[in-house]
Amino acid sequence: MGASTVRYIVYETCNVMWNELKATELPTLTHDSFKEVAIGFAQHWHFPHVLGAINGKHIKIECPPKSGSAYDNYKQTFSVVLQGLCDAQCNFISVVVGDFGRHSDGGVLKHSSFGRALYSNSLPIPFDESICGSDPLPYVFLGDEAYPLLRNIMRPFPRRGLDNVRRIYNFRHSRARRTIECAFGVLEGKWSVLKTTLNMLPENAIKVVLACCVLHNFVRRREGVSLDNIESNEIRQLLVQMEGNTSATIGRPGKHALDIRDEFAELFLTTLSMPWQFDRAQLTDIDS
Repeated sequence: MGASTVRYIVYETCNVMWNELKATELPTLTHDSFKEVAIGFAQHWHFPHVLGAINGKHIKIECPPKSGSAYDNYKQTFSVVLQGLCDAQCNFISVVVGDFGRHSDGGVLKHSSFGRALYSNSLPIPFDESICGSDPLPYVFLGDEAYPLLRNIMRPFPRRGLDNVRRIYNFRHSRARRTIECAFGVLEGKWSVLKTTLNMLPENAIKVVLACCVLHNFVRRREGVSLDNIESNEIRQLLVQMEGNTSATIGRPGKHALDIRDEFAELFLTTLSMPWQFDRAQLTDIDS
């Protein structure tokens, strides 16, 4: 059997797996499914009103012919971007694959079908609700500093000049957001082809990555899910990394989004406070 025939079979098999499994493993997001995700984050990660953790992952590919610099990324390789949104158990609830490697995570979000729905207020996001007697707060997605701070997207506080209130918020935020990093790690560990440079055209790389994502959910839901490996020193290391890096903000956040993040930070210091957070959030002796 010739190499081109084998490649065709692989790509078509991936395409069939995605088309057959996506309805059950990555169903359309609804108001009720978002509420279930939020319950999971509140129970497992002690962060209420979270509809998912979002991040992007570069999938390395060989430079496509006549593509110029479109697929160049900051790692000096060529890639397409996998944007993933996961629940509290590190299962994907939305994936978008195929944006150019040169785009930032925030740019990928804005170009994606998920991002367009978010920006146009057409996602089935639950209505604002009170948390432990607070004023009504919106349901939010958790992203890192590559994402904009919006009414429905929370990102960490800037890393310079953090006081203890903001350090605690950043710790609680990173602890919950770590689920998407874990999801990508499990995905790559299970489907090791994603560790390699894919020697195929972008449209075929998209088929392979989508198949891996839907199989990720299929396997995890049948093998069972363990969250033990997320609670480790990796979160502490992540906080150290956050202190040392800088990243660009996409536009200036609106005051309403800033106020929402401040309200979450205040709740984590009062009614949603957890005894272990003070030891693990690397607090300073005196607030800055």
